[in-house]
Amino acid sequence: MPTVESEATVKTKVRFEELLKAHNELIRERKKLKKKIGKSGEKISNWEKSMALRK
Repeated sequence: MPTVESEATVKTKVRFEELLKAHNELIRERKKLKKKIGKSGEKISNWEKSMALRK
């Protein structure tokens, strides 16, 4: 007999997957920014980092 998941469980799983995807995208962007900063040798403030990640 197949297991039936409740609607709330399915919604929770979908939301979790969305959040995980968004988190992974932010991590990738942060790594790109660090790599770019490392190559250029310039220093960047935390405020500038957060503004760059919001774009």
